[in-house]
Amino acid sequence: IYKNCDGVIPKAGNLTAEDKVLLDLAQREMIAEVRAELDLQRFHKAIDKIIRVANEGNAYIDQQAPWKLKNDNPERMGTVLYVLAETIRCLALIMQPLTPESAARMLDQLKIGEDARSFETLSPDHALKPGTKIDKPEGVFPRLEMTQEAAE
Repeated sequence: IYKNCDGVIPKAGNLTAEDKVLLDLAQREMIAEVRAELDLQRFHKAIDKIIRVANEGNAYIDQQAPWKLKNDNPERMGTVLYVLAETIRCLALIMQPLTPESAARMLDQLKIGEDARSFETLSPDHALKPGTKIDKPEGVFPRLEMTQEAAE
């Protein structure tokens, strides 16, 4: 978004079935599934539900290939980037109890105010606002590099 949309959250154009599936998973299903698992004190299963959304986001970006859309279909590229950013917003919200500092950094980068960081905002009604200016993003999770000794 910073590089390809002049640092402005793009507007989501016409949503495809794939867009809608990922958004529904991130905005609606994830919180319900995580709460159900936490009610049963199955913390590992709750984390699995969160990881599933992250994995679906990874698959979506590979399938949609927004880097290829920049010249051919910039409107579609904007929609794909919006869907991904909204998915990241939802993941960051739900990860706050697990990784508070990292989740806060993700939300800061998306310009999500302190008043919009509760689980109640995990819905389409509180989705990212197109036109929001973001700063140049910085890595949140450091890359783990294995030493030769550890690899052996």
